[in-house]
Amino acid sequence: MILGEDDNDRRSVQVLVAALRPDIPRGTLKPLRKPMALVRNVPPQRLPSQASKAGALLRAVNVQTPIRAVLMHEDADEVEPAHKTLITKIESSYRSLPWPVLAVVPAWELETWWFLFPDAVAAVRPTWRRPDQFAGRDVGRIRNAKEELKKAVTPQGARPSFQTYTEADSVAIAEKIVALGQLTPPWFARSASWAAFLDRIKQL
Repeated sequence: MILGEDDNDRRSVQVLVAALRPDIPRGTLKPLRKPMALVRNVPPQRLPSQASKAGALLRAVNVQTPIRAVLMHEDADEVEPAHKTLITKIESSYRSLPWPVLAVVPAWELETWWFLFPDAVAAVRPTWRRPDQFAGRDVGRIRNAKEELKKAVTPQGARPSFQTYTEADSVAIAEKIVALGQLTPPWFARSASWAAFLDRIKQL
């Protein structure tokens, strides 16, 4: 199961995980449709009840579809290494669940990772500029990654009606990454939170 606050993010994670783990069919990676804040902005005293709520939802799902592990996505909303603290907090807060819990935490947002794959991003829409200004750099240090990606794909002199990046494009970008065979290194830039994600997917 894949939990998180946004369906575009959950579906993007689904695409990436299915490609990284071909032994796990994509159809068995089920995004939980109910949006859920996991730990960020949840007061500490409410975390136990939040974990119980998640557990109840997952147990209901498990009756029909046996669960192997639970992937929990939440954006760090801060630059690296903030993802490390959030990964630990998610996995410790939900350790009482009867399945392995693996945190998926990009820094700043999922869009941070898309800067690793400028060819895939540019392939989604032919009008987009290739977001290649971070060649060889640590994209985990990009603040407000979503807004930065919108600017990066917008060519100079673009009309007001220009269709820039939106969160709904994430799934298409993930699919392009897979189609272009870019899930294996070397990547265009580097990101510790991306590396942490890959390590966790190996544990499934």
